Amino acid sequence: YKVQHFEITHAFNRVKWGVWSDTEYAALMWPAFALQERFPNIRLAGPACIDFEYHPVIAALKSLPTGKNPQALSQLLYVDRRGAPENKQGKFSTLEKCALLKALAQWSDSCDDKVIVSEVNWPVKYTGIWSPIGCPYEAPKWRETQPGESEETYAWYMLRYLVISLCSGHVEQVFWWRLSAHGYGLIDDKDGFRIRPAFAALVVFMNLLGKATFIKKHDTAEPQYAFEFATETHKVIMAWTNGGAADYAAPENPERVLDNLGQPVEKLQLSDAPIYLLYPLQ
Repeated sequence: YKVQHFEITHAFNRVKWGVWSDTEYAALMWPAFALQERFPNIRLAGPACIDFEYHPVIAALKSLPTGKNPQALSQLLYVDRRGAPENKQGKFSTLEKCALLKALAQWSDSCDDKVIVSEVNWPVKYTGIWSPIGCPYEAPKWRETQPGESEETYAWYMLRYLVISLCSGHVEQVFWWRLSAHGYGLIDDKDGFRIRPAFAALVVFMNLLGKATFIKKHDTAEPQYAFEFATETHKVIMAWTNGGAADYAAPENPERVLDNLGQPVEKLQLSDAPIYLLYPLQ
């Protein structure tokens, strides 16, 4: 497939995108449902709300006609983008937000229970008006505080978000938004399409774990995290901390240890930057 789902509306809970109510959302869905009757293989996704705002999701689902269901519940699901994916907004970190979203999909009779995160990123520091947490203008306080994360931290947070959400068992797909953008992209399109560390880190992640099977999350004391995967040739443990450095007591001696850019690691120590421990399968 070149296209798996069509997402109808994007951040419909923000009126700047042109949809002002759940009634308007339902009206917008009717042509999509009519098209689906003509082409039954079309799969729809939505209602795509942005940020951790699930009350408009419920209202939108309730507005759909009986028997007309999107085939996936999609969300632009952000944790507070001024912190790590393990941090909480109230009682909800990335993990709890994914669990609640899955519960909404299972509860509703207006959508299938497949969950897709159709957009997620972190803002990159020093990108001004192009930052997703900025404004279309630069106020003095924004010049002083420079909100956002370094390009390296942006990469680390995104890798951690991918693992937490996909290994939760609640989310089936996550889309890193997006390939090219000055304020939040894998490539900086305002700097000669410069490849950011996140691009290289995602390549390493996909090479190591793109076809892997998630096995388990190891029991570790916070702020340490360790997730185990299996490939055709290796057991791979991806590990990090949420803040600070810490020695890591690996289950056994790994064959190799690589950093998030695929370079060898000499000292087995955890930090905010994920590392990969590789063990050959017997």
